Amino acid sequence: MTAETMSDGDGYSRELWLNAVAAALGLTYSAYRQLRAARTLPPGPWGVPFLGYAPFLSNHCTYLKYNELARRYGPICSFTQRGNTVILLSDHKLIKTAFDMKQITGRPNDGYMDIIGGYGAVNSTGKLWESQRKFLHLVLRHMGMTFTGHNRLNMENRIMIEVSTLTETFHKTCGKPIDLNAGSLCLAITNVISSLTMSVRFEPNDPRFERYMHMVDEGFKLFGMLRPVSLFLPRRHITDERNIQEKIKNNHQEIAKYFQSIIEEHRSTFDPNSIRDLVDAYLLEIKRSQEAGTMDQLFQGLDPNRQVQQILGDLFSAGMETIKNTILWAMVYMLHYPDVMTKVQDEIDSVVGQYKSPVLDDYPNLPYTQATLYEVLRKSSITPLGTTHATTSDVTLNGYHIPTGAQIIPLQHFVHNDPNLWDEPEAFKPERFINAEGKVKKPDCFLPFGVGRRKCLGETLAQMELYLFFSTLLHEFDVCLPDGDELPSMDGQVGITLTPQSFKVVMKARNK
Repeated sequence: MTAETMSDGDGYSRELWLNAVAAALGLTYSAYRQLRAARTLPPGPWGVPFLGYAPFLSNHCTYLKYNELARRYGPICSFTQRGNTVILLSDHKLIKTAFDMKQITGRPNDGYMDIIGGYGAVNSTGKLWESQRKFLHLVLRHMGMTFTGHNRLNMENRIMIEVSTLTETFHKTCGKPIDLNAGSLCLAITNVISSLTMSVRFEPNDPRFERYMHMVDEGFKLFGMLRPVSLFLPRRHITDERNIQEKIKNNHQEIAKYFQSIIEEHRSTFDPNSIRDLVDAYLLEIKRSQEAGTMDQLFQGLDPNRQVQQILGDLFSAGMETIKNTILWAMVYMLHYPDVMTKVQDEIDSVVGQYKSPVLDDYPNLPYTQATLYEVLRKSSITPLGTTHATTSDVTLNGYHIPTGAQIIPLQHFVHNDPNLWDEPEAFKPERFINAEGKVKKPDCFLPFGVGRRKCLGETLAQMELYLFFSTLLHEFDVCLPDGDELPSMDGQVGITLTPQSFKVVMKARNK
């Protein structure tokens, strides 16, 4: 063996030895950090160095794994996931306490946050989020998103146009099976939010609508597959994650381009004395800032076009997908519990009359109908993990030290199915929301729209839509199963939300 060969061998051995030492030091440091954090963090499972608990989680039914951890470790537990601290909250009082704290109003720093760049309202933080929430609240209330006041009729009429169009479509089916998870129902719900935000109504088979819905559906699926990228993962896994992020980015850019075309159309016809929709409201705000010379302060200095684009995207995703899925679940439960459907129909007939359509003024006088919708929201829990918050600074919660940047996840599905809070939570019982006086009651542990400072901004609109669509459909139709079909499963498929499996129904016109 030559001296040169021996030198090469020694160098190779030295490199292996250095790599082994570096790996050992890394593992030791990772273990040290976990031990140090364990002294002040809530209890929870141990993970593996660098990856934390990530190897024990999957994209499918993550909420069930989290529920299991809550049962094992208690109302507040924690684990690390690829360097991130994750806190699970399964007690409704603790969730409310946490989400009322200013230090827990952030959003997790993940791949999607990198794509949207801090724009919008749903995922923005700090002063931008505070100002946009206040602005949207005022504008949407002025446009009728309220159960009181004369502007409410504008919103009610907007919704009822789509409800009437949908019922007419169902009447034309003449009792033939229809797939509720495709087509007309989604179109009607989309048109409510699109008319409110940008004065656009899509027609059936509109290629713009079909393309947009494809991108939304694909976006939800891709986002559900997204995980933070770690340098310690296999290269193929890192490549897969980055490909997902790239697809989400391209999807987001295409949607943003469509929204920008709407913004430009509005600019060409803008009249500051006639505000038609949310886009106009933003254009007016931009105009005032330009006149006041404060454009550098508007949206905290961010690009106005991108901000309006993201606001439209936020409201579409929040105001369409969740409403659609809730109504789909309502139909699933009506098929499984026809006696509940009959009670709802009898109440509406008694209060509204057989030949009038339910309106918002009837809402307070329909306690069983309200209670049924609440039970649908509780039982389906379409956002089983609520909305993830993040700490903006170190904070003490329930006696534990929570570090800056920790993800705080409310286990909404766990709370809505906790036998210590609900009698027979596995059962579908609207009566649980009605008190001894026959009035509707909402327990503190009922959290379908979240709680705290970042509670769902569109809760009132969602309740309006759910009530008007649900009550009108049951007033007009019996929801039946096609001959020979089996009842749809009551187990959801999980991405970002729980959604019922595809199923067909017969909307049979009622004999009145």
